[in-house]
Amino acid sequence: MSSKDQFSGIQNQVSGENIESQSIPIVFFGRLEERKGLCTFVQAIQGLQDELRAKIKVIFMGKVVALYSAQLKHLNSEEYLKRELEGVVSYEIISNFYSQQAIQYIRDLDSAIVCLTSPQENFPNTALEMGQLPVTLVVSDTGGFRETLQLVQRQDCLYWFQPKDEESLQTQLESAIESYPQYPQVAEKSTLENINRKLLEEKINYIETAFQQAKPFEKTTAKVTIGVISHQQGEYLIDCLSSLEMQTYPHIEIIVIDDHSKDKNSQELFNHASSLYPNYQFISHSHRKGIGKTCNEILTKATGDYFLFFSPQVTFYPQTVEKFIETAVNNQGDIVTSAQKEVGKEEKIVSYSGGTLPTMMQKNVYGGECCLFSRQILEKFDHTEDKAITTQNWEILTAAVVTGKKIIYYPYPLYEYHVNEHSTSEIDDRAKYSLRQYLGKIPPQEWTSRQIYILLTAIQQLQDLPSQVYDLQFQLDRSQQKLNECQNFLRQLEENNTEEESSGEVIIYYDDEKLKQEIEKIEYSLYEAKERIVAMESSKFWQLREKWFKIKKNIGLPVDE
Repeated sequence: MSSKDQFSGIQNQVSGENIESQSIPIVFFGRLEERKGLCTFVQAIQGLQDELRAKIKVIFMGKVVALYSAQLKHLNSEEYLKRELEGVVSYEIISNFYSQQAIQYIRDLDSAIVCLTSPQENFPNTALEMGQLPVTLVVSDTGGFRETLQLVQRQDCLYWFQPKDEESLQTQLESAIESYPQYPQVAEKSTLENINRKLLEEKINYIETAFQQAKPFEKTTAKVTIGVISHQQGEYLIDCLSSLEMQTYPHIEIIVIDDHSKDKNSQELFNHASSLYPNYQFISHSHRKGIGKTCNEILTKATGDYFLFFSPQVTFYPQTVEKFIETAVNNQGDIVTSAQKEVGKEEKIVSYSGGTLPTMMQKNVYGGECCLFSRQILEKFDHTEDKAITTQNWEILTAAVVTGKKIIYYPYPLYEYHVNEHSTSEIDDRAKYSLRQYLGKIPPQEWTSRQIYILLTAIQQLQDLPSQVYDLQFQLDRSQQKLNECQNFLRQLEENNTEEESSGEVIIYYDDEKLKQEIEKIEYSLYEAKERIVAMESSKFWQLREKWFKIKKNIGLPVDE
């Protein structure tokens, strides 16, 4: 299969040979996102005169992604382009080409005009790739683009515009279109090959130098306390403790606590384990205390500088503790988390991407069943002692996020977690309430300015939601009205047609098929609008908004919706 056949065309056919023969190809080259200048480019296209837009075919060559700005975060880039450009200009999206496929596709176009619109200062590979092709370039005049194009000796057919300025971009697009076609001179093949070879050599030298200059891992003697807390989990206990015995890091102490297990098997296995591992401390509770209180108890009894708390369903690899503590000490981290390998009915790797406070309020995106905490962080943020709460790691991680503590993420699994029928990653309303109470105890002056800004942004989004829903509801009502009119009109035509056929008269009517297609189009728009309203009203922001109004009402404040 040729590279021209391996694509995702979202509007029309996308083979370079199928671009309308009279159309001027305008290519947006890069990921379809705001930070690459997508919105600036779209606004510039919208600003072109009608006769110029009629001459062009816009090709978006890049990956479709979710947009992130407050006003667009409910859309991905495909939906955004459809909203902004459908009926305005002929366009298409090619979303899954590899780099070489994309370059070859653009090379095959007839004198394409390629737009590089990123406003960010960097070393842009897009300029390195496009600068070597005989295409017209419309380029953001930001740091990196000029230097890169000079590097590949590219001077002809360059149109520079001010970053983030749609009017400047529009002006340069108009000039490029009016001068079409252009055939710029590019450096000879041998020259470009030599430049690319030197760049590769410099990159390799830079990497090697960085490795040589990198600070070697310091050997540490920091003590790590491991707390294994078991409640009705005796079947996993021996394997768990056996994995701790194999640790390569020597400076550890291990405390094993049975939190009042009632099943006989767990009690017997706990007693058996205490005889197998005499160097570990074993403590049996006479009544259940819960995870939080037990962790706090371990903190008072232990002498460690760092702590690992987990259930017997966790088993370590031989270097687990060593990797945890080296990562913490060499990166001066308050907390270290890692990917988690889940075993049981199926095996899978669970990775954690991190996130901002609103994301953390919904789920734990920083760590799983096992995290390394410094003593300082645990003395500042102790464990919630409610026995019904089992999400203490989540609470401490979230508190660390809002106060700007350093969380280090180790990208590979450092342990296995044995999933059973009682395991769940779902966080219930009680746990979310407990988290809000936990964060509420942190003094405002300890919150970072970034987290305060994010909270203010969330409030603004709450305030904006009603107007967005109102606009969508208005569009929905208008679409419903138009749909009803079309359906009534079609029904009347069909009734008239039946009457005329019975009377033998021949009458010419509207194109029924075309009318049905129009109705289907309206029905689809209606469906989209309804779905969007449902999604917005079920969103976390809408739900928070409803709760906010209830609070205002309960305390006697005016409720202005």
